[in-house]
Amino acid sequence: MSITTIFLIAVAFAAFFIAQSKLNQVVLSYGEERNIAKTRIHYVSWILRSVLVLLLVMVVSVVSDVGFNDFGIFLSSVFAVLGVALFAQWSILSNVTASVIVFFFFPYRVGNRVKILDGDNSIEGRLEEITLFHVILLADNGAKLTFPNAMVFQKAVVIGEHQPTRAVEKKTPAAAEPEEDNNG
Repeated sequence: MSITTIFLIAVAFAAFFIAQSKLNQVVLSYGEERNIAKTRIHYVSWILRSVLVLLLVMVVSVVSDVGFNDFGIFLSSVFAVLGVALFAQWSILSNVTASVIVFFFFPYRVGNRVKILDGDNSIEGRLEEITLFHVILLADNGAKLTFPNAMVFQKAVVIGEHQPTRAVEKKTPAAAEPEEDNNG
């Protein structure tokens, strides 16, 4: 392996670590700004970091002596195995992708009251969580309802008012409270 190749691989790794750090900062700040659960921030970061790792592997393979044809054969083999393994579960991949898109671009948040319009099968409740695969709603009767993330793109969603997920204690100033007159 030549010094130029080693240098390019080192640059690819440095770019990977810088991009990973910046990506984590963006996802964390965006998640905190929208008051998104830490677990959801974590798995969105994990998915995006996995994409960066795949890109790193591709760059290192092309830069090194592996070559594009050998790498293409390797990738097609991996995708063939994944395709056979996940053929019946293709919706799982679409739900994971939808989860990342929902994280960044959808206008509803945990705590919103939503109604997902699906004809006679419409569901309604307070949005409790948006997981990797499902949107979880709490119905008025206390039942937990799940709806696949990928289906959220195919159905209309009506968003109601936001109800905080954490109890907020309201304090009134002591001076604002009426005082009793004990002088008789």
